[in-house]
Amino acid sequence: MARNYILGGMAATQLQAGKPYFKRITRISGAFVAERTDGLTCEIITAPGADQGAINFNGVTSGNWNANADGAGGELLMVEFPTTMRNVQVLVEEAWLAGVRQTGTAAQIRCKVMLTAEGQDTTFDKTTQSLATPIASGNYIELKPGENATINSRTKVIFILIQKFAGDNVLNPGGGGLVIGANGVADDAISLLVTGVLDHEPLPGAGNAALEPNSRVIDAGGATRELRKIWGKADGIG
Repeated sequence: MARNYILGGMAATQLQAGKPYFKRITRISGAFVAERTDGLTCEIITAPGADQGAINFNGVTSGNWNANADGAGGELLMVEFPTTMRNVQVLVEEAWLAGVRQTGTAAQIRCKVMLTAEGQDTTFDKTTQSLATPIASGNYIELKPGENATINSRTKVIFILIQKFAGDNVLNPGGGGLVIGANGVADDAISLLVTGVLDHEPLPGAGNAALEPNSRVIDAGGATRELRKIWGKADGIG
């Protein structure tokens, strides 16, 4: 029953830390390959029009990992969680450059972790557009193999941009200068581990707030009943 840890105080929010989340993402081949079937690789529509800034998963190939000269190229992944999470950790477990394992500061295969994607429309109003610029603004966390990023912000999705560079000069101050991308090849690879604890909100209503369904129990006679955690007044639930 390890579901009693509260984010922000139960009395204030009734928001509880729930099920742990683990997702390992393995990408093999930094070159253009056929559409992947796991629903992670996406693209942001850049053509002007009503759909500009939309996230597209239909018929998207995993693009070449080349970071290009603007630092925005590469394969874009969107990881969507079953519920919101406050603390999300992304670890680059290892990366391979043309079959050679990458280590140290000179690693040429890296990834950018972002809350929004470059060019994504972040407005709800369909008649206006506001396109996010996390890469151009430097609002991302860049990881080398063995490094870990922690995002302490309640979110439902994160974006991970896998990139390949020609060397260890990967900065892009003010949109120019040091970024030099390199074409991905079939023997490029990367392994990412995304972890966190999913948020859980009790059912609405005073009558239900004190009961948190956790799982189901099958009795010896075959009857099924819910196993519940009962919260008392000391927990801040009436």
